[in-house]
Amino acid sequence: MWLLQEIYLPLPAANLSLQTIITHSISYLGGCGSKALPALLQYCGKEMQHHPTQKFHLLVFAADDNADAPAQHWQTLQTLLQNMQPATLIAELLQLTILPISGCQRLALERGRITIDLYLSCNTHTLKDIVLPATWISQWFWHTSFLPQMALVWQLARLSQDHCVIRLSEPDTTLKQHFVTAGFQYFHGDKEVTTKLAADDIAISERQALRHQALAQLLPFPRYCRQPLARDQQVAIIGAGIAGASLALSLAEKGMRTHVFCSDQEAGDSASGNRQGALYPLLTPEADPLNTFFQKGFLFSRQRIIQLAQMGMDVPHDFCGVLVTGFDARSRARLRKIAEGQPWPTQLLQWLSTEAANAQAGVDVNEAGIYYPLGGWVNPKKLTQASLQQAQELGFANLTFDSEICKLMPNNAGQWMLTDKHDICYGPFTAVVVASGSNMAQFSQTAELQATPFRGQVSEVPTQAGLAKIKTVLCAKGYLTPAWQNTHCLGASYIKDPQTLAYSEIEQQENLEKIQQSYADAEWPFGINVGSQARVGVRMVTRDHLPMASVVPDVKLIQSLAIKQANDINFWRETAAPIHNGLYVLGALGSRGLCSGPLAAEMLAAELTHQPLPLSLSELERLSANRMWLRKLLKGKTL
Repeated sequence: MWLLQEIYLPLPAANLSLQTIITHSISYLGGCGSKALPALLQYCGKEMQHHPTQKFHLLVFAADDNADAPAQHWQTLQTLLQNMQPATLIAELLQLTILPISGCQRLALERGRITIDLYLSCNTHTLKDIVLPATWISQWFWHTSFLPQMALVWQLARLSQDHCVIRLSEPDTTLKQHFVTAGFQYFHGDKEVTTKLAADDIAISERQALRHQALAQLLPFPRYCRQPLARDQQVAIIGAGIAGASLALSLAEKGMRTHVFCSDQEAGDSASGNRQGALYPLLTPEADPLNTFFQKGFLFSRQRIIQLAQMGMDVPHDFCGVLVTGFDARSRARLRKIAEGQPWPTQLLQWLSTEAANAQAGVDVNEAGIYYPLGGWVNPKKLTQASLQQAQELGFANLTFDSEICKLMPNNAGQWMLTDKHDICYGPFTAVVVASGSNMAQFSQTAELQATPFRGQVSEVPTQAGLAKIKTVLCAKGYLTPAWQNTHCLGASYIKDPQTLAYSEIEQQENLEKIQQSYADAEWPFGINVGSQARVGVRMVTRDHLPMASVVPDVKLIQSLAIKQANDINFWRETAAPIHNGLYVLGALGSRGLCSGPLAAEMLAAELTHQPLPLSLSELERLSANRMWLRKLLKGKTL
């Protein structure tokens, strides 16, 4: 019999009814080996028939050895799944895009009822990078014959409940002893082989030490800063663009209520209001967390779009591919460096010759370049509205429009009160998330966040001779989309610290010039009538081009402590960084919000509900809003 673990850790709130607790319970299960994922899905399918409200969170290492070889393990898993009987959950899984990449790929089945964190490796380094607030897995399905080192077994134990069950697909004396030593209860089939273990106390102490060690790594870049929210509490979300809407949906799937405040008359009217936004990952030649985050973010955004569309939501999109070409010697060299810098999966990135690029584009670009076959475009506003609609249909979202929140104030109980421009007060809220795009720094608590506003004017060009043949999104010095409703999007200007959001004829012509400079050897760009239709938005951009998704740092206190603790690296390693407890930021998405926003929102929703995070330690550091200051302090530098 599997064990229930409430998502409230360590205990649910005292005022919750038993029915509420049962309705929102989650079973956390783990699996190792290429056969573990189908075995777990088969198990979940049977249990769901008897427990119609039960949810499942699966941690799966689809690898039959400890080699760091995602491509090899991916091929094995793909072959296995495709040769299986197409049961409901397997069939749904096969519709999702899984790529041979490192790290966690978060997948959702059954409208969020089953969450899968899939890793195409199983080694100690991978396991050490997984962040949890407390114990997690209630039982493991071990469907591989490789013998792990004890260091790996202890990491599995760190992620597990005390006295967690391990189910071995094949009896193995040495393997069994490894797990028994780490405090696991050993099952073979349905038969319990071990009950009371002499090493229980030692094993539990060792697990606790590993958990403490893992959580200590979060001190400079804090996570899980508050107790998990109770079901009768609401999260206030300020902003109803891609960031706010994605967060509302992720929280709704986790059974958490939100109150979304939108300053406009409808969702997605600000920076998320463009007709077509390109969706493809931001990659660099180096193997760093930026690459892994944007690859995973890209896949998660695709998944969101596809699943919302399958639910009948109006989400105009086309995964027609994205072609990125150079336009001068420097840009051509950089693209070539990116293409050759990593062993990219061909499903993600392909290098096309000039001839192949022309064929793919449908028009002459006369440049070689990088092609993202899974990329394309989506209507950001419709995606935003569909996300909010789904959150409402799940019964967990409340929206207030024409409500510009102007002030945030903590009360004596450690909660937050919100005041809008009409002096209407809302609250108290245990957690507030600032996801208000270009207005993210308008509050006293967020004013010091290091993000810069950039104006972008996107031209809306009617279809005409030459443009109608474009088959894929084209990106170079500027970008151009295929037609949707007889209109192309051409962009975009990039003006720092804008003074106005009015239409600019100069920027309209500059957009045209960019596409002409991008494809200077072709004829079609020079016959474009760009017209005078355009849309202007403002995006917040960080120096490292990564978003902020974390608790809001107390910058003034950080700066004050930096003076007192000058050059004391150990202080910043061993002390929780100062924060505004209960106040979070989800923003600075820049020009890649479609790619980064949904996954960053999913991560923050998991943090607020004390569920496992789909990002590694290094990726979490990169998304922390205090990273600009703490990176210096951890190196002994002054601010």
